[in-house]
Amino acid sequence: MINRSTLVRAIAAICLVGVLVAVTFPAWADADEMVVFNTKSLKYHCAQCQYAVKCTKNCITIKKSEALKRGGVPCKVCGGHCQKATAAVFDAP
Repeated sequence: MINRSTLVRAIAAICLVGVLVAVTFPAWADADEMVVFNTKSLKYHCAQCQYAVKCTKNCITIKKSEALKRGGVPCKVCGGHCQKATAAVFDAP
């Protein structure tokens, strides 16, 4: 028979693994996000970023993972990704 203390620890460990997966999964999905990549400056932007909208030369829309493979760096304004609804969960007090 399993004692109560061991059972509580096992449940806590399972919950911790679940939280870690939930927190890191968006990072995996983020690599497939489409970004606007400037082939000259090597900066990538969220499609709604003011600099992506203004970019008329040297800009292509590709996956973020591909932009990183090409040596891309995130825009200092948008951070290279669009704000998602899930981000609000982490900002809550």
